[in-house]
Amino acid sequence: MIHHAAPCAAHTTSRAAVLLTAFVLAAAASVSAQTTVSVPCARDNTLYQNATGALSNGAGTGLFVGLTGSGGIRRTLVRFDVAAMVPSGARIVSAMLTVEVAQSTFSSPLNVTGHRVLQTWGEGTSVAGGGGGGGAPATVGDATWLHTFFATNFWTNAGGDFAAAPSLLIVTQPTGPASSTLSAAMLGDVQGWLDTPAQNFGWLLKAVDETTVHTARRLVSRESATGTAPVLQVTYITPGQSAAFGQGCPVGGLPFTCGMVGAPIGGTTVQVTQTNGPAGQLAANLVSLSYDPAGFPLLPQCSLYLPFGGLIVTQSLLFLSNTGAGSTTVNLPPGFPGLLLVWQSAAIDSNPAGFVLSSALLSLLQ
Repeated sequence: MIHHAAPCAAHTTSRAAVLLTAFVLAAAASVSAQTTVSVPCARDNTLYQNATGALSNGAGTGLFVGLTGSGGIRRTLVRFDVAAMVPSGARIVSAMLTVEVAQSTFSSPLNVTGHRVLQTWGEGTSVAGGGGGGGAPATVGDATWLHTFFATNFWTNAGGDFAAAPSLLIVTQPTGPASSTLSAAMLGDVQGWLDTPAQNFGWLLKAVDETTVHTARRLVSRESATGTAPVLQVTYITPGQSAAFGQGCPVGGLPFTCGMVGAPIGGTTVQVTQTNGPAGQLAANLVSLSYDPAGFPLLPQCSLYLPFGGLIVTQSLLFLSNTGAGSTTVNLPPGFPGLLLVWQSAAIDSNPAGFVLSSALLSLLQ
């Protein structure tokens, strides 16, 4: 049994690591087992930079990020009720936040980051007139630059309390929809909101550059009758289910894929399979307890989704057929429900790196 280590350490318990090595566990496949839901925005508001905390737009049709022509900072708050749409005990495997820019005077792309909010906040009945960029007098319960709930509860820091490190990035254009890139931090936020709903305070969206004037953008809010309100697309699996993840390296113009026949249930036997690999070449089934959702790029269109720097075990070696197919029997041990297992296959190939990697598979043991 071969252990491979690599940079970006994954969090595993010693018990889980021993289990991985001793039993050579397998993960996921049946693409149809994963579920994707669109979680609507349950609450949104804008923080308007203001010395007295007097402005808000709780029930308005627009949300704002960036800097106005007069130098006023605008930040958006959004919250999604993940626990209402995803069953308890599920594992979030992918998430994407989409917003729509309705108006902007800034013609270049604007990078917007999302930060996990650290306090609960409110959405009152205020409605800003005109384009909405100037805000409206805050009403009871509104979040403002100074208040979590106007006019009695306050942020610790003016402009909102949020994690310093961003959880997500959205590159917005002057108009139109824009979606976040996937990150481990974003997955962690959404998983945490599912597991501990009382700590779900949403994200604060802000421009990366809050010093350049005339960059403010108007986003469509959940109250708007036109356009697309902020929406969080979540993909998850429940115990006994699996999900395909990422894309394998191209072989002959098609992606190299890893799959599984059978459900990931402890005490049963499944088949780990490969398709469209390099014909007749030596391949290896790799398994880990976690994954890198963004993937570590090794070649163009070729990423390692297992944790680069974490524990990776070579479960088995095999020769692929003359069509690039393969299959390996794996026994899944009982007694570890809820354990996430991640598979990715590697095979010798004639490209400059000398090998290719398949797509990944994620399984949640039942």
